[in-house]
Amino acid sequence: MKFSLVVMLLVLGQCSNKAVHTQDTSASTNSIGVKQFIWTDESRTDDYNGGNRIINAKVWYPSEEDASLAEPALYYFKIEEAYQSLSNWSEEDLKSVNEIKTNSSLNAPIKASSDKYPLIIFSPGLGGNLSLYSFYAESLAERGYIVMGINHLYESEYVIDQVGNTHPVNITFHDSLKTLDIPGQITADQYREVKGERQKVLGEDIVFGLNQILNDAFFREHLDKDRIGVFGHSIGGAGAIYANILDDRIKAVIDLDGTPPSLALANGISAPFLFVEDLTDYENHQGYAKQHARRNDFCVKNKSESWRILMGGSSHSSFTDMGYIFGDDEQEKRQALKFLKLTSGYMHSFFSHHLKAEDMDLEEMKSDSLEIIYFAK
Repeated sequence: MKFSLVVMLLVLGQCSNKAVHTQDTSASTNSIGVKQFIWTDESRTDDYNGGNRIINAKVWYPSEEDASLAEPALYYFKIEEAYQSLSNWSEEDLKSVNEIKTNSSLNAPIKASSDKYPLIIFSPGLGGNLSLYSFYAESLAERGYIVMGINHLYESEYVIDQVGNTHPVNITFHDSLKTLDIPGQITADQYREVKGERQKVLGEDIVFGLNQILNDAFFREHLDKDRIGVFGHSIGGAGAIYANILDDRIKAVIDLDGTPPSLALANGISAPFLFVEDLTDYENHQGYAKQHARRNDFCVKNKSESWRILMGGSSHSSFTDMGYIFGDDEQEKRQALKFLKLTSGYMHSFFSHHLKAEDMDLEEMKSDSLEIIYFAK
């Protein structure tokens, strides 16, 4: 598969037969089940592209101990139905992706519990796919969360509708913004405000998905409606923030290296918040300095406590499974796995504190490779 306009790269012949999630599971107690959904929001029309909004959802959840007897869950969501409609996909690509092993079982029974499970919803980066965040989803499900990933119509790599049609990514809205000259045709603030129109759409998708799963016959009796968190990567992080602006049922928000929406930059948000980012040279680079100050200002404006974790040596794609699964060599895969484990650990600490009332193992620090900044309230 060739590198395309979307933000993902599948390298032929590089797919590992190892399980996606190899994190130390000494603290884990649950097997993992998976269910998949196709939902259409008939109450909402896409103002830019037309038609009703469609999302594909994949839900990971704690399962009974005999879940290994169930059918293994594939890494990619309904890729058998979609790949022929996607540019640059081949049968060899399909075979390679389907050889990736996961730790999840399709439609396995949910584990009975005296306490209802917290819910976490996540949104991928532009042109990406919810499956590229399986490491986090499995890690959280092992630790007693129900975790739902969302593929968004046009913003995600593809979405399949109710009758089986595949709708590939369409980023013409975002490309049209890139043609504008800043500040000749539009100011940076105006650019972020216009981009916020699509970020709001993703936030609305998240809220729609939340309502759907809360009313789903399989999950509704097992979900704690008072313990809901969201996270997202890149534009998905902005969508997660917007979801909190739209819906105060969301009690904790994590943004993986995404610029917050213009509305949030101006006013902050209500829920406890965590940034996990790459560590830039913001002390010497003017552009990074502005970004760093803007994100600090956002955290200051937030109504609840906020954290920023900046990791040296990471990149924007470090917050996905891509490097670990599709890396060119074992060294690259080990480095990618290192960042996945670090990020997963920070996410678990944050969510366990705000959704499970457990202690949070985070302290302020600053070094050449890691900076943790706390904004108290």
